[in-house]
Amino acid sequence: MKISSLLLAAVAFVLASCIEIKSTVIVSKDGTATIEESVLLGAQLAAMMQGGQGDQLKGLVMDKEKAAERAKKLGEGVTVKSHEEVKTPDGKSGVKVVFAVADLSKLKYVPFEPEQEGKPSTTQPMTFALSGSTLTITNPDADKKKGGDAAKPKKTPEQIAMMKSQMAMMKPMFAGMHLAVEVKGANGIASSNAAHLNDGTISYMDIQFDKIMDNTDVFAGFMESADVGLSPEEVAEKFKNVEGLKIEGKKVVTAELK
Repeated sequence: MKISSLLLAAVAFVLASCIEIKSTVIVSKDGTATIEESVLLGAQLAAMMQGGQGDQLKGLVMDKEKAAERAKKLGEGVTVKSHEEVKTPDGKSGVKVVFAVADLSKLKYVPFEPEQEGKPSTTQPMTFALSGSTLTITNPDADKKKGGDAAKPKKTPEQIAMMKSQMAMMKPMFAGMHLAVEVKGANGIASSNAAHLNDGTISYMDIQFDKIMDNTDVFAGFMESADVGLSPEEVAEKFKNVEGLKIEGKKVVTAELK
């Protein structure tokens, strides 16, 4: 799982109002699992998508056909359990898709990754193994930079200063933007070496822009990290104590299921 591909795709359309993206893997002790994936768009962004705009987010709001295609990519034995259109009282709309995983060991999990026409995905899938009640999750991309060693140059001090000066204008654009990737146990998680375990939920990614934009230095640093392609491991270490930002940097995470 790479942070920047999902983050930058969402940011590419942030001017059109808020977006909430969440993916949750729920593991059962019998070696099966479900994956719940939802995308909610602000009213303006939803209207633009319906009008044929928003190629950067193509594929995120799945129709039934795309959900079936994604099930095949997730691995042998993965099927679409349900596909539901969702509307919220505050005007957001989108879809929630639930996938059934018959054999966790065959799951090839790549959280939401927007389609990029003509560009094959370079993201390595996360894999899962279950031995008794011990769950092992492997993320091959945890220590890999986006684009390998040929990362983009860092922003100049002048560019960073300009970004900070524009914060007041940018904050409303990012309002309500939330990206989350989680792993849960069907009956809870007793313990884990994950960096972020709360109430039985392991957070691989939880980015709440409303909170991180309260600190201009943090926000500027985080956006630069995505731009230059830092690995999840590097981002997790750099921002480990920042409110509103959780990133799992370990390549291998273990958890004891209840």
